[in-house]
Amino acid sequence: MDSPVLPALEGTTLSGQSVLLPRDLPAHPLVLVIGFTHGSRQDVGAWKAALGAQGVAYLSLPTSAVDLAADAMGEVAQAMRARVPREGWDQVVQIHQGGESLLRIFGWEIDVFAKVVRVDKDGKVLACHNRGPFTKEALAALIG
Repeated sequence: MDSPVLPALEGTTLSGQSVLLPRDLPAHPLVLVIGFTHGSRQDVGAWKAALGAQGVAYLSLPTSAVDLAADAMGEVAQAMRARVPREGWDQVVQIHQGGESLLRIFGWEIDVFAKVVRVDKDGKVLACHNRGPFTKEALAALIG
């Protein structure tokens, strides 16, 4: 069976840049840390800290489960900017379009855990962790 590919995701970085994935992915593989709920923030944080400590490139994608207008997540962005250091603003992309497709394509359930995928420049999924909390074993399996 072929590996899944990211659907079109539209978002905005905390610094205000529009992003379209997979079009705007870098040339090298990176990890997408996706959270659908405010309750997932601790698991998302654990993944980001571990990936950063390992020197693994990642983007944090707070994602709406329903498609919204680009400005609908503005208050959340403002709150996030107060907690995220300015140098990290371009690593956080609020996804306002495409979350429904992510859930459908991957068969994910919305819960308090991050959905973590390693993708190539074309959005092809190379590895995925989508059940349960961050663990060192899950990290090792994801980044191989």
